[in-house]
Order: sequence, then structure tokens, then C-alpha cells
Amino acid sequence: MPSETELLTALFAAAMGGALAPRSMTAPADKVATWEDFLSVLLEMTHADTAQMQLVENGRPLQFWQVGEGRDGLNMAESGQMRTSRVYSRSDLPAGLSPASEACPLRAVRWRFGADAWGVITLRRRSEDFRAIDGQHMSNLLPYLAPAVQGWQKRARERWRAALEHQICAGFGSSWVLFSPSGQVVDMAAGLGERLEAVAGIRLSAEGRFVLAEENARALREAVSELARDPIRTPVLWLSSTPPVQMMLSVENGDLLGRVRHEMNARTLPLPQVMAAFNLNRSEARLAVALCDGLSLSEAGETLGWTLESTRTTSKRLFARMGVSGQPGVIRAMYQSVVWLGGIG
Repeated sequence: MPSETELLTALFAAAMGGALAPRSMTAPADKVATWEDFLSVLLEMTHADTAQMQLVENGRPLQFWQVGEGRDGLNMAESGQMRTSRVYSRSDLPAGLSPASEACPLRAVRWRFGADAWGVITLRRRSEDFRAIDGQHMSNLLPYLAPAVQGWQKRARERWRAALEHQICAGFGSSWVLFSPSGQVVDMAAGLGERLEAVAGIRLSAEGRFVLAEENARALREAVSELARDPIRTPVLWLSSTPPVQMMLSVENGDLLGRVRHEMNARTLPLPQVMAAFNLNRSEARLAVALCDGLSLSEAGETLGWTLESTRTTSKRLFARMGVSGQPGVIRAMYQSVVWLGGIG
């Protein structure tokens, strides 16, 4: 049976996304802990058949986790009747929280993790009632549940913000790479490897080095050597000239950092984003995207399968809608807009 220490370890591992200590020889040692893992330890410790954890914030259900036998959770709309820091049994649970027809043994606790936010953990058994020590295990958790959930929420917000910043940078063709002192790639932003290969055919070798044209590979080696001698410099080099992929190297916090900028292709943008940003119809948006990528009016029409007359007619409507006088204005408006950032449409 798990110990109190194992239970608390599982709680904070779930909250902080840490590795849960494997409890069997077959369990992966690097598995990231979840709330279900914490509930599984509590389930085993109390010999429950079902363990549930529910969160409410601003009067709305926020999260629900469950392990063991599938059962409905408590009616969280009525859970505000529960006192905090008390272990409830079936007999003293406030009315309306659980179906009247349900008679199985139950233990539940409620705790607050914000001004209008609380959580409830519920344990159920099929037949035999819980022991006094099972309620004590739940009571012992109460001082730790609020900081654990608050830490989990903070980590979730940080992950979301980091993902948002990554999305915005990627939309502008910007990203980062970390190199070893010898020029091997040791880390890079998520998705950059795929984008570099798609945009410029740049991939990683088996040794973890960028596979580049000889001239560009030599420039990278020289820049790495230069920074080893003079770490305050910021050399700029090309990973690819056609299509353009540029990188600025610098030493920051002891790491060799590469800031990468690659070509942006308007034709990869979701068309509804372009339509929404400039109030265009589908044909106008398709032409705007083609012109933004550098095609002439005749080339754009040919690519889109239009006649020259149809292309000219659509271009006049497009220029009027965007408030520009020609292709340079379309390109400028596109690159100054938020269409590259996502989240529109």
C-alpha cells in the first residue's frame, strides 16, 4: 500500500508536471505525472473503487478527473454547501450533491484554491464502508491541495503563453536554435526542424548538424569558431540563400544561440484569415496571397487558372477593398497586418 509520502509526491508531481516515481518494474521511469496518477495512488491507499477530483471556478465546472469504476461526479452546482476542511461521509453529505438512489459508501472533501474557486475529491466503494484511517488520509491532504492546484494552474497558464509566443514567432518565420561549442544542434524551437526542411530543404544530419550547402556550412563553422574567440560578437550568416534563411549567432547565458528567420509564404496562410482581416471575398483573398508572394498580375492569374480579364477585374476590386493603388500596396498591407499571427476567422 502507498505511504503518505508517496501520496504527497504524486500530488505535487501531478501539479508541477514532474516524473512520477515508477511503482512497478514495467512502468516507464520518465512518465510525466497526471492527476489520474495522483488519484490512482489515493484509490489504492484507501481501497476505493472510484476516485474523482472536480474543480469549479466562478460557478462553472473547470475540470473533472476520474479513475476506477466509471460513475457520475457530484453535482458541483450544489457543492458550495459543503464546508471546507471537513471529510464527508454518505450520511452527512448535503442534499442534492449525489443522486438519492445512490447508497454506496462515500468520502468527500472540499477545499478552496481561490476567492470563487474550489475543488472536491470523492471516493466511493461498492459495498464495505471506508475505514477511519481512509478519512484521515483525505484530511491530511487538505493543507496541500490548494497550493498544488494553484501551481498546476500557474504552470498551465505559462505553457499556454509560451505556446502563443511560439505561434506568433513562427508566423513571422522567426525561431531559435541552441548549438554546442562544436556547432551541433542541441535544441531548437518546436516545429522549426520541419519548417526549415519544408521551406529550404534544410535537415539535421545523424550527427545533429544542419545539412547545408558547402559555402553556408563553412560560414557557420567560421562563425562558431569566431564566437569561441570573441563571445561578444553577433555574426549574421545565411543557412540558405534561395530561399532565404538567415541566422544571427550570439552567446547568451553561456549558450550558443541562433536566432533564425526564414521566408514567409502567404500561400500557407489559412484563406479565411486573409478574408476576415481585409473583408475580402475568396477570389480577392487568393489573388492577394499570390501577389504578396511576389507573383506578377499575369503570373498570379495563370497560377489561379483565371483569364487575364478576370484577373484584372478582381485586382481592381482587391485594390479598392484594401485601399491601395497596386501590388506594392497589397504586399505592404499584408506584411503590416495580423494575418501571420493566427487566431482570426
